[in-house]
Amino acid sequence: HPERVAAWKRGENIYPIELEIGLTNACNHRCIFCAVDYTGYQPTMLDAGVLKKNIAEFAQKGVKSIIYAGEGEPLLNKNAVDIINTTKKNDIDVAMSTNGVLLTPEISRECLASLTWIRFSTAAITDSIYEKIHQCRKGDLSIVLRNMEEAVRVKKDQGASTTIGVQLLLLPD
Repeated sequence: HPERVAAWKRGENIYPIELEIGLTNACNHRCIFCAVDYTGYQPTMLDAGVLKKNIAEFAQKGVKSIIYAGEGEPLLNKNAVDIINTTKKNDIDVAMSTNGVLLTPEISRECLASLTWIRFSTAAITDSIYEKIHQCRKGDLSIVLRNMEEAVRVKKDQGASTTIGVQLLLLPD
């Protein structure tokens, strides 16, 4: 985006090209690698009305994409689907990082087509190691894998172009 850099060099007040926004600091996992413990696990939710009011301004000012990730699990915010779809309706590319437990087939059907990409955060492929690293409920890995499969199915059914990926960390475990 050389035009944006040139505007900045001219001293113009510019908006960023991309924003990363945490819809909440709450999470349904307590991953051993996560730094969110500084919040004391006091859940807060970003106000959807405030954000939606500003999404149109972000688009007008040249924001090209928003990643809904950050400190917590975005899908714990009950307005996440509406926020994702509103962002896309304002011609801003939308992405999300999720642990995948809450990305039910219904939620995939409601918002997958609005997402440019979605990233499932996983750190293991066996139940015991996954549960140790993610500090989650037994069976969450099976839920995540099933939700990934369903997201792929929804993508195909809807003819969506969403890139579906997996993120992992290499840990000694």
